[in-house]
Amino acid sequence: MLNASLSDSTWKQYNAVHRKWTDFCNKTKADQWKPSVVNILQFLTEIYSSGLGYVAINTARSALSTILGSVEGYPIGQHPLINRLLKGVSRLRPPSSKYKFVWDVSQVLQLFKHWESDCNLSLKLLTLKTVGLLALCTAQRVQTLASLTRSNIHFSSSDLVIRVSSRLKTTKPGEGLIINLKKYSEEKLCIYSCLRHYMERTSNLSTSDFLLVCHQSPYKKATEQTISRWLKELLSLAGIDITLFSSHSFRHASTSKAVDIGVNIDTIFKTAGWTESSKVFGKFYKRPILDKDFCTSILSSS
Repeated sequence: MLNASLSDSTWKQYNAVHRKWTDFCNKTKADQWKPSVVNILQFLTEIYSSGLGYVAINTARSALSTILGSVEGYPIGQHPLINRLLKGVSRLRPPSSKYKFVWDVSQVLQLFKHWESDCNLSLKLLTLKTVGLLALCTAQRVQTLASLTRSNIHFSSSDLVIRVSSRLKTTKPGEGLIINLKKYSEEKLCIYSCLRHYMERTSNLSTSDFLLVCHQSPYKKATEQTISRWLKELLSLAGIDITLFSSHSFRHASTSKAVDIGVNIDTIFKTAGWTESSKVFGKFYKRPILDKDFCTSILSSS
């Protein structure tokens, strides 16, 4: 039960910090389990000197606080000197978004428009299109897409509802995510139509209840890594530089485009899973959309 208090990915990060902390204590002869605040400050400074930024150092602080508990009567994560050190790091190396700008979603949508209708697409292209439209229309992480199940998708005459019961990064205990997607007039861009075709095409390929399955035999559940690879392949097919943009950039692109066309900010936050007071969007996701340069615009006007 104690182990379940954090996700596997968080424990993986914390274990990596603990290994570094053990090496540091062996090197400096510090008491690994009862360190002084000076030992901890020196450790965090060493991480900073290695070139890492605020996020990595803050993760180290959280890991030590979880593993070691308190120092000088304070939880390690709340000690005044450690807090001040982190504030200094945030000024010297402020956390920043991975992207300074983001691609325009129209590049991917134009690709879909040039493809054949859903019923004539190969299973691979239908899979790429389904994943791409889901990523754009929901602004959700790959983790969410990988957790979608067929039994939790319900179609009505005008829309579909997806219930996500799995524990996600942004969901609180006891809460679930409900995604509502409406029919769209242009069939080649309609997630309702595309998802229905995909579910019909894959209904007999896998015994798994998970929605997304590999498009080649033995048609296993698509992992987060596989879905990420599909999204990057889609970016490449749309002519977007995948050396600059990862699969997670779909979340940046869709939410930035929503702001650009005037979608209510509360709607964007609710869709993407951010709270009303969240500063994450402004700091890390809202980015200017990369337009064609002047020369390309002139030449394409012919």
